Order: sequence, then structure tokens, then C-alpha cells
Amino acid sequence: MSDKKLGPKRPQVLQLGKLLSAKLTPDTPLLGDLIFAKTIGMVAGPRGGGKSLLAMLMAYAVASGKPVEPWGKGAGMPVAYLDGEMRAIGFQRRLRLLHARNSDEASIRRVNQNLHIISRDYAEDVIGSIDQVEGQQRIDALIPDDTQLIVVDNLSAWTSGGREDGGSWATIKAWLIAKRLQGTSVLLVHHTGKNGKQRGSSAHEDLLDFSILLSPLPSNEGQQDTRFTVEHTKLRDHIPRLKSRYEFTIYTEDEKLFFESMPAGMRVSEHAKEMLAMHLKNVPMSVIAEKYQVNKSTVSRAIQKLKELAASQAPDLAVA
Repeated sequence: MSDKKLGPKRPQVLQLGKLLSAKLTPDTPLLGDLIFAKTIGMVAGPRGGGKSLLAMLMAYAVASGKPVEPWGKGAGMPVAYLDGEMRAIGFQRRLRLLHARNSDEASIRRVNQNLHIISRDYAEDVIGSIDQVEGQQRIDALIPDDTQLIVVDNLSAWTSGGREDGGSWATIKAWLIAKRLQGTSVLLVHHTGKNGKQRGSSAHEDLLDFSILLSPLPSNEGQQDTRFTVEHTKLRDHIPRLKSRYEFTIYTEDEKLFFESMPAGMRVSEHAKEMLAMHLKNVPMSVIAEKYQVNKSTVSRAIQKLKELAASQAPDLAVA
């Protein structure tokens, strides 16, 4: 990725009147209300908690033009995904499952062209580290010039020796600022520590426009799914609806990757009570699923969620 020209040099000091009257370029949205051009954000969570899956969903949405709730629709723009940890075959399988869910031909064409994968395992090369200038240059050379979003998965895997101290972050911060000045956005994926917060230097938060914290939830009864809450611990822009926590459920069915999100504590679907009533009358899951034109896993999750809500709001009336 060659350095983008920054255009004519602007004055470094502006009087308030001139700033207020200046004609600034409007924000270019990349993912709904969350990611814009020049945005730097972070998704943090425990090992195996779903943060890479979430980052992949976000990258796919930006590249394909598909939506991811609660943030909104992707812009259909070029994305470079730096995967430093997974085996290439595992990463390929995840993308195949996600791609199989997409039935929009135009969107499929966009994402096939727009989503660029930089995999250390596939390249059989350490490539470089973002906490070293030489490593940054090697990585930049691989990123296509028209890239609008870079996903770094994960911060530890793309630093030399997994360093996460203040000295390492200073070099990374300089690289991130350079990307912002070039008009490129960056999404960092990071581990949380034993205290449930971002691991390493507390200075990470200072540069970020947004920070998302994942906390694991137990799987639905009888289901092999990944569930977690999403909390926006930092939002530079005021977005009231994102102040709430959201619950995500990601699962595989019929060789396709499905995901659901909703504000924490809300019912799963508008038909959840009806589904539960049928279930209590011993109506088979397959019959309920056919009635509401959904799959059996969705019915199971809706019923389980409603049971959990009943238990939390009125324990004495909890449904068995």
C-alpha cells in the first residue's frame, strides 16, 4: 500500500470563525453508524470468545455491501484482512460458511473482488510486525492501494514476540495515525485479560474512535453456537442506540454461517410467545419452524431466550 497523497498543505492553525465556515469533506460511511473513513476502532474479547468471528462479519459486510446489526449496512468497499493466528484452512472454512449465506449476486461479485486476505499461514512467511517500522513497510507493500478498511487480527499476533507494552504501542500508534491521514480506517482485534478488559497498555483507548468489548454467554441448550454480549465501551460519536448492550448468537446450519443480534433482554422474535405456546403443547420443532418459515435452530433459540427472560423477570413463574 503506497502512501496516498494528502493534497495541498492546509494551514496548521485555524481561527474558530474559519473552522466553522470551512467546507470539510463529509464522513464516508463504511459500516453503518460505526465505521467511517479515517476511523480507528477495536474489538476486544477473551480467547475463543467470538471476536475474530465478529471482525470477519464486519469485514465481510464492508466488502460486500451487506448489513450487520446493530451497526447497519456495509459500503461495498475494499478491505484488507490481516490474519496472523489462524491456520489458512480454518480461515477458509469460516469464509466459505459465511459466503454460502450470501444469495445476492451483485454482493457476491463485490466481496469476491473487495475482500483481500493476508494470511501468515497461507504465505508461509512471518511477513512483518506492526510494532517495527521495517515490518510495517513489508505489510504496507501487501495492502492494495484502494483499501478503505484494514482489519488486524489480532494485535498480539501482529507484534514481535506478542509485545503489548507502551513502547510497542508507540510504534503501532504512529502507523495507525499515518493510516488515518491517508484516509484509511483500521479495526484492531485484541485479547482481554483476566480482568475482562483490554490486555496491555491502557493507552490503547486514547486513539480509538470506538471500542467494543465482548463477554461470553453460555450456548443455547442443545446447540453448538457461539454467544456473547457486545458493549460499546467507547464511542467518540454520540449514537444513543449503541449505548445499550447487544447479544450476538453465531451458529452453523446446512453448511452456512448464521448470526443474530438484538438488544440484551429483548425477545428473540415477534413470534417467540406463539412458538413457546406451541412448544408447551408438544408441537414438534419442525412443525413450528415450517409455520414461521425459519429453521429449527431459530425456534429453539427463541424458546430458550423467552424461558430465560421469564426466569430473570419473574423467577416464580419461570417456564420449565
